[in-house]
Amino acid sequence: GEGLYAIMGRGCESVTRVDAETSSLVVGTWSGGRLGAFRGMKVGPGYYGVTVYGTKSVIHRGGESGYEPALRAICEFFVSGKPPVSSEETIELFAFMEAADESKRQGGKPVAIADVMKKAEQELAAGGGG
Repeated sequence: GEGLYAIMGRGCESVTRVDAETSSLVVGTWSGGRLGAFRGMKVGPGYYGVTVYGTKSVIHRGGESGYEPALRAICEFFVSGKPPVSSEETIELFAFMEAADESKRQGGKPVAIADVMKKAEQELAAGGGG
């Protein structure tokens, strides 16, 4: 999900997740009707890829998965004190991942990010951690 947010930014409205034996497919619908998707492979090589379909071109980037980019961002954060992403984006990313899990629990039905955020706020107000 993090790589998807790096490209799409904030503004995801709903999430749908479909699971199969070998992979999971998560599709987010962003404001303005933009779609962003990622596939999580449960078997096979550790590979990641991103394909962006724009109005003027299609770009694909990929490679072996790894933690190097995340570790680099963490190191930069410790040196600069400036987080690599805003707290709002981080919260929305967690809501995106929870919405994907809820969609899986509901058999692939779309789940609104706003509903996940509202539920989390209610649980916090009630003193629960979910």
